[in-house]
Amino acid sequence: MRKRGGGEKIETLCNKKWGVFVLSEIFEIKSTSSGIDKNKLINKKGRIPYITRTDENNGITDFIDKQSEKYIINECNVITIGLDTQTAFYQGNKFYTGQNIQIIYNKQLNKYNALFLIHLLKKLMEKFNWGGNGATLNRLNKSKILLPLDSKKTPDWNFMEKYMKNLEYKKINKYLDYIKNRI
Repeated sequence: MRKRGGGEKIETLCNKKWGVFVLSEIFEIKSTSSGIDKNKLINKKGRIPYITRTDENNGITDFIDKQSEKYIINECNVITIGLDTQTAFYQGNKFYTGQNIQIIYNKQLNKYNALFLIHLLKKLMEKFNWGGNGATLNRLNKSKILLPLDSKKTPDWNFMEKYMKNLEYKKINKYLDYIKNRI
């Protein structure tokens, strides 16, 4: 069933079946390939996002040019995580990173289901702190996350995507209604 603005009727979060998954069993999780210290950047003005642990601008601190061959550009369609700052963002373009950034990937990942997952990942990372339970790649790999299930009892990537698209459509429609009433 379609609504104005393209939203699609789906189950509510409360009615959806959920399951527990170990992160490393559904995602490839690794440290970034580039990890460039900001003071070592060359050709600072460019078009490639430079992702750091900032909580602003999707983690983008700057746009830089291609760096030396020793720094590998990271692929797009991933979630970046700054464990110590508990930041998580979807990266839709190839990028370089600063230090201490982790990358989460699954071939099913797209912009919308990544946005759904980011909220869950941020909640998950709240348990990490600066004491003996600090954030590490090993702890992230072993962490468990609650995800919506499909009929095969696997993560329902399609539901997560549709859910976030519906939120986007609602926001757009609310904005359009506001504009319409102002004219």
